[in-house]
Amino acid sequence: MNLEEVAELLARYNIQTLEELEYYLDIDNKTDECIDDEDVTTKNCINAKCYEDIFVPDCRKIIEIYSKYFKNEIKSKKLFIQYLVDHTDKSHSSIENYLSCKSCNQQIMKFINNSLKIADSTFKKDFCFNLNKKFNYVTLFETDYISIKQFLVKEHEITKENYKPQFTQGKKMLTHDEDKRLFDLTHVSKDKLKSNLSNIDNVTGSNSYKMNLALAAFDRGLVDESNKIVNLLLCEKDFQENQELLQLQAKILSIQKQDKDAIKILNKLIEMQKPNIDAETNNLLAASIKRDAFDEFIHYEIQEKLIEKLSLSKDIYFSVYKLNNDYYPALNYMYLESMLAYIENRDREYIKKIRVEFGIIWDNLNHQVNDWWSYISSMEYLILCGEYSNVIIQLKEHFHTIDEFEINDFNIISTIRQLELFSEFCTDPELMEVINLLKVYVEK
Repeated sequence: MNLEEVAELLARYNIQTLEELEYYLDIDNKTDECIDDEDVTTKNCINAKCYEDIFVPDCRKIIEIYSKYFKNEIKSKKLFIQYLVDHTDKSHSSIENYLSCKSCNQQIMKFINNSLKIADSTFKKDFCFNLNKKFNYVTLFETDYISIKQFLVKEHEITKENYKPQFTQGKKMLTHDEDKRLFDLTHVSKDKLKSNLSNIDNVTGSNSYKMNLALAAFDRGLVDESNKIVNLLLCEKDFQENQELLQLQAKILSIQKQDKDAIKILNKLIEMQKPNIDAETNNLLAASIKRDAFDEFIHYEIQEKLIEKLSLSKDIYFSVYKLNNDYYPALNYMYLESMLAYIENRDREYIKKIRVEFGIIWDNLNHQVNDWWSYISSMEYLILCGEYSNVIIQLKEHFHTIDEFEINDFNIISTIRQLELFSEFCTDPELMEVINLLKVYVEK
C-alpha cells in the first residue's frame, strides 16, 4: 500500500489513532471485492454492496423506514423484534442481529459512530406513528430491488393504496393531486413534516387539503405549524364556521393556556350546533372550564369560584356520559365529583355514597381495554374508589406487558399529571405510591 492509499484510508474512516489505522488496514484488505461500490464511503457499513449477492437484508432499510414512516403499537425494539418473528420465517436471533447490523459479515466498525444500531429510545419517540395500513414487514427480507431508495418507493406505494385523509368534509373534496401530496407530505418523520409545512407551496390548496395538514401537524405535536394553517382557514368565509376547524382552534388555544378564549369558541360552536349535541365539543368545553378553574385558583385562591367552575365542568361531563355512555366523560365526572367532595370537606359517608354511584356507572359503560388510555382508566377508576392496593398490585403485575398497549412517555406523564392534580385535594398516602410507581416506569 502506497502513501496515497494510506492517506485515502485515513480520510475515509476518519482515523485518529495508530490502533484505528491497524484495524482498518486489516479490514480493508478483507473487503477489496467491495471497493467498486461507489456509495461505500457514505454507508458506514463494511461490505455495503455484498449483502445483495448472498441474500442478506441490509439493516439500513430499517434506518430509512425509521426516518420516514410511523406506527402506533410498536414502541420498543423488543416489540419490533417480536413482530418480525411473528410475521416472517426468520429466527429471533437472526432478526436481533439484523437490527444491530450483524448480519453476514457486516459488522459494525469498531471505532466509528455506531449509527446503524437502533436504540429503544428512538423507537419510543417517533417510530411508525399514524400509519393507516401496516407494513408488510416480510418485504424487508426480499431482495428484488437493488437499492434502499427502490425499497422505500415500493413500501411508500403499498402504504398509499389504503390511505384515507382524516378530514373529508366540505363542498370541495380533495383533488387527486392533493390526495397524493397530502400523503407524501405527512407520512414522514416529525422533523421532515415540520420542514414540509414551512414551505408555503405545500400549504396551498383547497380548504379540505389545508384542514388535513393542520390535523396532521397537531397530531404530531407541531402546534405552532397547525395554528398557522388554522389561521389561514379562519380567513375563508365559507369554512370559518366549520365544526372540526373550531374544535381544533380550541384545542390549540387550550395547549397555549388560553382556555378562556377556547371556552368562547366552544360555546359559540355549541350554539351553532343546536338542537344537536356534539360529544366532542362538550368534552372539550368541560376540559377547558376545568383547566381555567384551576388556573384561576392558583392565581387568586378564590375557593367559591373554583367550586362553581368545577361543578359546571362536572355537569357537562355527566351530560356527555349520559349521551354516549363513554368512559372518558364518565371518568372525568368521577374525578370532579371526588375533587369537589374533598374541597368541600365532605364526610366519609358522602364519599362512600358517591363511590357506590361510581361502581354503578362503571359497570354499565361502553369500556374495552384496547390502548393505554382505556387501560389506565380502569386503574384510575379503582383509585377513585379508594382501592389503591389493588391498583399497585395490578400495575406491578402488568408492567412487563404495558408495552403491548399504545403507550409512550407522553401517555404516562399525562396520567401522572392528572393524578398529581387529584393529589392536591386527596392526600391519601397510597395515591402517592401509585404516582411514584408510574414515575419509575417513565424513568426506565
